[in-house]
Amino acid sequence: MRRRIVSAALAALAVAATASAQTTVAGGPHDFSAGSAIRNTDASINGQTCVFCHTPHMGSVSVPLWNRSGSTATYQVYASSTLDTAAPTSAAIQSSVSGACLSCHDGSIAIDVLTNLNGVAHVASIAFTRQATAKATYGNSGTGTGNILAGGTPFLGTDLRNDHPITIVYETARAATPAEFNTQSITGQKITVGTTQPLPLYGASTATATVECASCHNPHNNSVGSFLRKSNTGSALCLTCHIK
Repeated sequence: MRRRIVSAALAALAVAATASAQTTVAGGPHDFSAGSAIRNTDASINGQTCVFCHTPHMGSVSVPLWNRSGSTATYQVYASSTLDTAAPTSAAIQSSVSGACLSCHDGSIAIDVLTNLNGVAHVASIAFTRQATAKATYGNSGTGTGNILAGGTPFLGTDLRNDHPITIVYETARAATPAEFNTQSITGQKITVGTTQPLPLYGASTATATVECASCHNPHNNSVGSFLRKSNTGSALCLTCHIK
């Protein structure tokens, strides 16, 4: 009996530890260091969790401390007769906050092509030479070789017509049909929508703030799954912006 109690306690601790780990990048789907989402064999990157996205020096200015080049892919963008704001453009997406996400998720740039690794660029030719034995191990959540995402749910590709529009100005849509959208709030420099677990918008003012990938997804926290900022039970995530 005592052995069963101890085993149950250990199992509970294991579950708790797993749940806790999901709130961090380390050990999660966005941890590309050795032994996690990508079996990285490059000794110069091994064990470096943050370097695949961020660098303390010589990073991007448009996306602070960003350690990747933006994608130059041409996107097919979302369009609909019911869209209440201007449709996004491919060029706008390339230079947006969402463009940082797409530098991996559109499958055009290998995950280990970095702007700054130990003071020098880690470019494709070096990446592929050094990581000839690297293998993507996304399981059911994605597939790919050469550290380029090529399949599964995380792979969006360059055809974004079946995805929620990004880089669209929220206020333009709200002003066009105010009965269908919640209003924005500003706290300091932070612009959000909704009252319960509000979602962020990106821009200098409510007049220009846009909906981006990171409005619904938090790349640093996967506790809800799919890196969602909040649970979508009962369409709660959708209803943060939309009044239906």
